[in-house]
Amino acid sequence: MSQFEHPSDFEKVLISLFEQEGWKAKPAPAGTKGYEIELERDGEIVAVQVRNQRAKVHAGQLEKFIDFLEQPMAARFNRGFLISTSGYTPSVFTFMRTEEVVDIALGSFRDNQIIWEDGEIPPPPPRPQLTYIGVFTCKGGVGKTTISAHLAGAFALNGYDVVLIDLDRQSNLRKLLGDGVYLPGPKGQLGATITVLNYSEWNEEEYPDARIVICDCSPEYDANPEEFLRKFNYCIIPTTLNPLGINKNADVIKRTFSAIRRLNDTAELFVLINNYHSEEDRRNGILNDLLKTEFELMMADDNRCHYIDPDKVAIRYSKQLLYWGYHIVENGKPQLAFREVGGRSLPRTDFLKLLDYLEDHTGIEASKHQSVNL
Repeated sequence: MSQFEHPSDFEKVLISLFEQEGWKAKPAPAGTKGYEIELERDGEIVAVQVRNQRAKVHAGQLEKFIDFLEQPMAARFNRGFLISTSGYTPSVFTFMRTEEVVDIALGSFRDNQIIWEDGEIPPPPPRPQLTYIGVFTCKGGVGKTTISAHLAGAFALNGYDVVLIDLDRQSNLRKLLGDGVYLPGPKGQLGATITVLNYSEWNEEEYPDARIVICDCSPEYDANPEEFLRKFNYCIIPTTLNPLGINKNADVIKRTFSAIRRLNDTAELFVLINNYHSEEDRRNGILNDLLKTEFELMMADDNRCHYIDPDKVAIRYSKQLLYWGYHIVENGKPQLAFREVGGRSLPRTDFLKLLDYLEDHTGIEASKHQSVNL
């Protein structure tokens, strides 16, 4: 929980702590964006970003700080410190490891001191019961199977064993991932598995280590087993900002959400933009406003219905995702599209951000822990 009513109070405390450690510390000039405190010691200059918030810092906020440090305006800084009053989501540590971030140090403010998070990566927090996620479609080719598989990959990178259930008659998950894949963990820790099953093979008791179940749902809504529709904690429908499909896709999404609601009144419902061309600011803004307007009435009536603004989270266009599945042509082993290009992996980053968004904008985890403690 945030400990300071006014951000400047927290910054003053941090400046005092850094000065005790021999740093010359001063607040950033008024109106500066990207950092709040500047440090200097032994010829090194450090930008300090301060996060005084109730929610844990997520991977998207870390990525934004990294982007700031790569801008010409930040060229004089040798590195960055990110200080949080509330800690960090598991995806932040996964991002630091997988992207090999070495010029940012993470600190948590506890007991009036800065605790540096530079030791072992913490294990994933316990999930007292299975989380069920259904990924649906509004039309062919919007990326339902790609979203299912790579969201499973993000959970696995965070240390959770995942079961992917293929409910689509085309069985594309099996074609792409076989019976499953293993994602190695950080040094000294076990990795996690993604197991691919069909409907008839799934039995909760046979997979006691699994904590996440993701269903790649049938495009024919009525073909999806009712038992899953009732269990889903999250339901996600990807779409694109295609001018010709805005109204039609939105109509299909709303009808699908309404059908889910007739069986499940607690699931969190999400619209997700896939294949997002982030460089098209003007046209994206217009199309995004048009699409979002389609869901305003539904969101007003249902506080568990969410339109994810692509400025916060979207699955960006990338060649890794475009050519995902090429390993089938080469008779290679099953894999996800998390391979780095130019030292970065857009899909890996985007799906870690999506995972954080889902849990930051719902009360699912809190309600689970409450139910266990009662």
